[in-house]
Amino acid sequence: MNTKLLNTVFAIGAMLVLISSVLVMENVVWGKYVFSVGVALFVIARIRMVYTGKDFRLKRLNRLYFMSSLLLVIAACLQFRGNNSWIVLLLIVAITEFYTSARISYYEKNAGAVKKNVSDLSDSDNTSSDQ
Repeated sequence: MNTKLLNTVFAIGAMLVLISSVLVMENVVWGKYVFSVGVALFVIARIRMVYTGKDFRLKRLNRLYFMSSLLLVIAACLQFRGNNSWIVLLLIVAITEFYTSARISYYEKNAGAVKKNVSDLSDSDNTSSDQ
């Protein structure tokens, strides 16, 4: 799948999870089925967007994404069992997703700045050695 399609599937899954979680809290019978479909789309997109690089920090943060996806699957199962603990799991997933996305964004921004500074230093070393 291409990136645009994966982003679309991810966004649709996330919206379905958000909307259907409200429906389940309002005791709409078919809300848990919509939640499960949203979770399935969310997990499929998350699995297909796996980080394959060598950076240890990004690997660790992407493992957190995977763990939060597993918690969503457990939350969907808890809905079918009639257990209200799924709300706590959904809160944990939301906090984990927020933290992970903020850390990845921060790390990628600063890693780019560090690479730029390192290349600037190496360029200045090359020009000073030429003189």
